[in-house]
This record gives sequence, C-alpha cells and structure tokens, in this order.
Amino acid sequence: MPAVANIVLADAQATPVNHTFNPLGFDAQGIFWWEDRSLATPDGYWRISAQLVRTPPPTNGTIASANRVNRVRVGLHKPVLEIVGVNSAGYQTAPTVAYVDRSVEEFIFSSRDVLQDRKDLRKMKANLLADANFITFIEQLENWRN
Repeated sequence: MPAVANIVLADAQATPVNHTFNPLGFDAQGIFWWEDRSLATPDGYWRISAQLVRTPPPTNGTIASANRVNRVRVGLHKPVLEIVGVNSAGYQTAPTVAYVDRSVEEFIFSSRDVLQDRKDLRKMKANLLADANFITFIEQLENWRN
C-alpha cells in the first residue's frame, strides 16, 4: 500500500489555490478517505476517496481468468454549501450542503496484466482529461455532434 500522506491539489481559480487533503482512514466499506479542512464547517470539506477491490484467489478453477479483475476507484467530492436564511429568532442559520459535485474514475485491470499496462492506462487517462475536447465536454457540458 502506498504511504498515507497529505495530498495537495491546485484548484482552477484564476490564481490557483492549493488544497491540502489530510488522510482520515478507511470506512466500513473499505474506502480510504482524505479531506480538505480549509472550509469553516466539516459539511463543506472537500474529500478524496480511494478503493482497491482485488480479485479473489482462484478456488478449484471456479473463476475464468478472463473474469478475474482488480478494480481501483478514485473519487473527488466537492460539497457546495448554502445559507438558507434566518431562523425565527433572527439568527442566520448554519450553512447546509446544497449539492455535491463529484468525479469517480474506475480502473479495471485484468489479474493477468503487467505493470506497464497499468502505467499506460493511468498516463493515458491523465492525458485524456487534459485534452481540449474533453475539457470542453466536462466543463462546458458540450457533447460531440455528428
């Protein structure tokens, strides 16, 4: 397992701001979490999730090798807070989560692949997300047209 450490990611502001995600640990589903604690309330903390689901060892050849896969899921979760108004006593209410934007990628690797196969896929995925067409697709929500 990789060493558990802080993860620093720059956002997309005109002057990028680095966000430091501190490791939290595993939840009951085996997902490891990090969170950026720079917001005023934990409800608004940005989070990173990571999960590895390994293929089980073969038992008497019951799983065909073509179906033996390892899955790696990585997510980035960004809650957006809103202040609804004031309560009956005239105090401003605490911010609540309005919605959560998230991106979850899943890498599915055959149990027969080699390190170079995984390196190629990761690098190509990073390049794909940096491609101008995909930037427009993701950020402007513009689909391809025939």
